[in-house]
Amino acid sequence: MARARLEPHPRKLTVGSCDLCGLPLRAHAAELTAAGGTYRFCCPGCRQVFRILLQAAGSPDPAAFRRSELFRRCRESGIIPAAAEEPAPETASPPPPPPAPAAPGLTLTLAVERMVCPACAWLIETVLSRLPGVHSASCSFATDRLKVVYDPTALSPRRIGELLAAYGYPVRPASERRPTARADAEWLRFGVAAFLSMNVMMLSAALYFGFFTELPAESVARLSWPMAGMAGAVLAWAGGGIFRRALQGLQRGAPGMDCLIAVGALSAFGISLVGIAAGSLHLYFDTASMLVTLALLGRLLERQARDRVLEAMEDFLHLAPAKVQILHERHPAGRYVAAERLAAGDLFRVEEGEVIAADGVVVSGSGLVDEAMITGEPGRLPRRPGDAVRSGSRLQAGGITVLAERVGAESLLGRMCAVVEEAIAGRGGREAWTDRLLPRVVPLVLLLATGTALWGLLSGQAAEQALMRAVAVCVIACPCALGIAVPLARATAIALAVRRGFLVRRPEAFESAVRVDTVVFDKTGTLTEGVWRLLEVIPREGFTAATAIALAAGLERHGQHPVALELRREAQDRRLRPERVAVVQVEGNGVSGLWRGKEVKIGSAEFLAEELAEGSGAAEAARASAEGRSLIYLSAGGRLAAVFVFGDALRPGAAAAVAALDRRGLAVALVSGDGEATTAAVGAQAGIRECRGGLLPADKQRFVAALRRRGKQVAVVGDGVNDAPALAAADLGLTLFAGGSLGREVADVTLMQPDPRGVLAFLDFARVVQRTIRRNLLLTAGYNALAIPAAMGGLLSPLVAAGAMLVSSLSVIGSTTLFVRAASRPEAGVGPQSAR
Repeated sequence: MARARLEPHPRKLTVGSCDLCGLPLRAHAAELTAAGGTYRFCCPGCRQVFRILLQAAGSPDPAAFRRSELFRRCRESGIIPAAAEEPAPETASPPPPPPAPAAPGLTLTLAVERMVCPACAWLIETVLSRLPGVHSASCSFATDRLKVVYDPTALSPRRIGELLAAYGYPVRPASERRPTARADAEWLRFGVAAFLSMNVMMLSAALYFGFFTELPAESVARLSWPMAGMAGAVLAWAGGGIFRRALQGLQRGAPGMDCLIAVGALSAFGISLVGIAAGSLHLYFDTASMLVTLALLGRLLERQARDRVLEAMEDFLHLAPAKVQILHERHPAGRYVAAERLAAGDLFRVEEGEVIAADGVVVSGSGLVDEAMITGEPGRLPRRPGDAVRSGSRLQAGGITVLAERVGAESLLGRMCAVVEEAIAGRGGREAWTDRLLPRVVPLVLLLATGTALWGLLSGQAAEQALMRAVAVCVIACPCALGIAVPLARATAIALAVRRGFLVRRPEAFESAVRVDTVVFDKTGTLTEGVWRLLEVIPREGFTAATAIALAAGLERHGQHPVALELRREAQDRRLRPERVAVVQVEGNGVSGLWRGKEVKIGSAEFLAEELAEGSGAAEAARASAEGRSLIYLSAGGRLAAVFVFGDALRPGAAAAVAALDRRGLAVALVSGDGEATTAAVGAQAGIRECRGGLLPADKQRFVAALRRRGKQVAVVGDGVNDAPALAAADLGLTLFAGGSLGREVADVTLMQPDPRGVLAFLDFARVVQRTIRRNLLLTAGYNALAIPAAMGGLLSPLVAAGAMLVSSLSVIGSTTLFVRAASRPEAGVGPQSAR
């Protein structure tokens, strides 16, 4: 009966369609009898909506509800599909239903409890993948996260939860924090097991005196039966979960690591019971109880290590405030409501110490904002009216009122959380390899243990001795350390990366980064700021830079093109009042007017051809052409008054980043859609020798593909706008976040600081991550290479094997802890500071 409840509920299609929404009916369709007719529905929800609509129609004709105002609003809001057909009369023969459209899969993210080893995650994935309606299932043991893509017309989240609970894995929404009561119960279970096991070992020590002096049979029995009782309590109560999971794994044909512990403990316990009946002193109750106790201890320590990762991750995922102070005409002083009610266009107040709930613009007030949780760079940034603020930032001082622009999942924080959860759920490289290996390890170990026992029997060993060697092999070969070696380090790396300003989309990025030997930068928006700026003002005799800017701002006071906007911004930043100019002519390449009785003009060289006829400005023009800059000229009274140099400025740190990459022996190239001269000029400023200009997005992709065909491992650094094909074609794609869209799926990593030096910092960080993973795998491989032959040769008892199994897991946990400490030191070369 227990197994029958685990099977998915049959839901086969029946002839006909729902009398409300028109979707095909399924078995056990919901029914409703009304106005002398029987109506059938695809689900109870449609039946309830149908009942409400009938009551709202207020007509004896059941079809009248479709003419009601409530029905119309339900259609507009999407509660009832607009394409729903009119219900056919019950007496008519319904036509064959059209094929049901493939329902788009919904994604469900859950937190799974009571996973004790990576095999648990594999079992959950296997069970769910066989469930009708599940498109895919991915479970991470390191983070207790389960991601399921399912068909909502065939399956419900409740059904998924019930199925996993039946297997002993309760689930909860990923947004809820892990309850501490369960952790306390696990420690209590271990404490009781340790207390009873120590008593069993003390009685065993007393019994061992029988090997040196004769003990009466009555004394042996008085020592043996209490040992059996306490060991049985350890196995039945403290180890009950281990044996349940082992049995479920065997029933499903997917034995896990619990199966190895269960086989070893039960074998030792069974041999001991036989020994009691025979009056033997060779009892192994201490081995059976300590196997369970040490297994519980190892898993508690693993849980603590994973909890440290989860806490760091949950601190970020739950950074958004639960409440927000919204300003409304009915509540001008503000009223706190649930953050989910905040919508784009709302005004909300942020007080000192609060986290900003949405992306927006400051409309009043001022303060200092810390964006460290978003960008990884601590600092107090001033914000005043007109400045943009980001969700997830904390207001350190002051008070501001913000106009919300992007809220919830569309905000920067919401999109970052989605990316982190996606990365945690993903697999790649070595982790995918270990995931494929783990399901094969347990059956292989069982075969190895069986072979060890048979070889011992055939070579003349006593049955008890041969069986205990097999138990030692089962225990010492348990692949707990292998199961956590990669996922624990990877999950830790993703959590630490967020804190350092690296938003990792794909876990394979760490592996790809250590192999990179060529870095290709896009120019606009990556090495340069991507904004047309006034870089220099060159005044002529009789004018100062301030006078020239004020006059130019007055001439361009109504202009909306980039030159006009930049000149007015520069005047505002310098606190200059634009000069009063009567504009008399506006042309495509310039503006002219009257100022103090003189004709003044601003524009291109063509517009000021007469003023430049004598060669004035030729030197500036030659220099600007060589540097890829643009010139705008200002004249007054027929004479040149000033030259404005415009261009796309190099980002701070760009030249330093290129120089550092060059020192490490990495080849650096620059690609751009701008002309060859402009690209070469920017490359010269940054110190890049290989520059390719005039490239379309497809040309950039072909350039990267050509490098890879030559055997290069290529990283492309761009802004994700017009370099997406090149990012996708590279071994590693990185984008610099400068306040735009975060939804660039082609990039493996987003650097939250728009600083090219972050590329070097991420390469350093990835090197530390991969070094940790290799160290974990080396520890695991070395342990198995030494311990398994020793156990097969009888050099290790089952009790020593249990201790060795615990030590192997602790070595992996300790290695990962060293990584956390190394990555937390800026001087270790894994942070942005190291690239500076």
